[in-house]
Amino acid sequence: MLRPKKHITKQKIKEDQFVTRTLETAEWARKNQKYLIGGFILLVLAGVVIASSISASRAAEERASLLTLQAGYAIESGDTDQARALLTEAIERYGSSESAGRATVMMANLLFQRGAVDSARTFYERYLDRYGDIPMLESASQAGIAACTESEGEYEEAARLYEEAADARRAQPGAANFLLQAGRCYRNAGRTEDAIRIYERITSEFPDYAEADRAAIERAALVYQGG
Repeated sequence: MLRPKKHITKQKIKEDQFVTRTLETAEWARKNQKYLIGGFILLVLAGVVIASSISASRAAEERASLLTLQAGYAIESGDTDQARALLTEAIERYGSSESAGRATVMMANLLFQRGAVDSARTFYERYLDRYGDIPMLESASQAGIAACTESEGEYEEAARLYEEAADARRAQPGAANFLLQAGRCYRNAGRTEDAIRIYERITSEFPDYAEADRAAIERAALVYQGG
């Protein structure tokens, strides 16, 4: 007597295929066990290396940040030699840290105040070349280069650089002051129209800033002299 054929559903076929693949995978894993273990060990070691790198980077940032903070206190107390030593350590030992970037700008400012214009310019440029990822410090470095240029009597070029620094900051604190410096340099370069343009820009873009009052006075003086 013939037995009736069993109806095999699609679900059953899928289950059988899944079981087959599972068994094949298990067999492959058994044969390649040593390679799998080796790969796992490599992944673990890679994780350890990455974690160690992150830990070292964090430690460098903390140390550089502390040195920069101590340098700031030294500058406030008038001990510029100590400040310079602390900043040098932060820059040379922890150069890849963010705080080393801040230390670079602080060093440039310190050197400029001491009259070492060429060295100051070098550090401002170093920040822009190696770091330049913090807008406030980027524009401060640009303005620092402008100040170095102004101290050398290159007023027109200094004015242009101050303007660029202000444009980098846009409506942020510091931009109005950079523009005020640009106006002064244009005036010293005999570029009266450009100076007036800058002063008008300050009163228009920064009406609530103290620089706006100064700009209005400077503009009025230039207009009076021109009349």
